[in-house]
Amino acid sequence: MPPLPPPHVLQHAIETRFVCHRCGHCCKGDGLVQFGPLEADRMADHLGLSRRQFLKQFALRVEDDQWILRDRFVQDASTAGRREQWCIFLERDADGRYGCRVNPAKPDQCGSFPAQWRNPDSLQTCVGLRRLLADLKAEPAAPKAP
Repeated sequence: MPPLPPPHVLQHAIETRFVCHRCGHCCKGDGLVQFGPLEADRMADHLGLSRRQFLKQFALRVEDDQWILRDRFVQDASTAGRREQWCIFLERDADGRYGCRVNPAKPDQCGSFPAQWRNPDSLQTCVGLRRLLADLKAEPAAPKAP
């Protein structure tokens, strides 16, 4: 297996060429998605709720004006019987692809994946990152400067 491209090359490719394939892996596991008041208002508005209703139903307070989204546990045919921890807003479509119930209003942390953050295993689990990495490895190497 060819080695990973240099970190700066990989980061630039992620920032400019990444395409989400809606595999949902970024929204599974212990997410700890933090957000503040503006994001809370944005998500609440999207769902037609007051901020208070939204926070009571979907969030846990971690400090003044900071919350994390609740997770939920899923165990069904889509998880092959395994119990998985998912973001409370992750939904599986009839076509088997995943989406976010609050996508147009999602927290900034979520919108910054994978350019500003990614899990340690994201290069193995995220379909978009795996395909991008395969494309990078298949490209001819740039000539080295003399």
